[in-house]
Amino acid sequence: MIEGQFPEPDAMAKRATAKLETASRKDQALQWRRDYVLDCAERVFARKGFHEATMQEIATEAEYATGTLYGFFDSKDALYAAAIERRVPEIDRTFREAMGRGETPREKIENFMEAFFDYFNGHKDLFQIYVNVTGGLHWTIKAEFGEEIFRTHHAFLDSLEAIVRDGVEAGQFRGSLDARLAAVGVSGVLMGAATDWVMRSPDAPFTELLSPTQELVRALLSGAGLEST
Repeated sequence: MIEGQFPEPDAMAKRATAKLETASRKDQALQWRRDYVLDCAERVFARKGFHEATMQEIATEAEYATGTLYGFFDSKDALYAAAIERRVPEIDRTFREAMGRGETPREKIENFMEAFFDYFNGHKDLFQIYVNVTGGLHWTIKAEFGEEIFRTHHAFLDSLEAIVRDGVEAGQFRGSLDARLAAVGVSGVLMGAATDWVMRSPDAPFTELLSPTQELVRALLSGAGLEST
């Protein structure tokens, strides 16, 4: 290039694009390693519980040096929070999409139940963390997982309450039902059944719980069973 001459615009654009692509690949690699650490942390937290697990054990699980973990997360608390928080939007979306595929309130609730057991059957480590930390008790969610997860949980209960109310108005569910209490009851049946199951039979599939819990929820909502439309 002649002194004082600026590079051609096309050449500048190509160099800028190459730099962006390189940065993007680095970001993707960094995100992959971060997600891998979180996967390993989930397994360790599920086995040991939060208080007993150590950063060294998580590093061993990941086959990283302990110092490498601190390059991603500055404390065990931060790692634990990230492991939980990254799953919440996915869980919420999965359950809402399942309910959205139902045409009636009855179908929406049954789809939610099926999605619940399907999801946690594939993420038992995550559910084990929940059990270890909360004991399966809803009222401990805010204290253990923070305000954001607490709000998401209650927003989902609001949606479930609205579905129950629609079912009552449509004559599918008992007219005497309190929609909020029924929504809490449905959620409680699923969480309680899964918590007891993972404590008693940790290797058995959650999907075996679907049929008996459906029977309980039908009795809760309709007495003799969910009526068809």
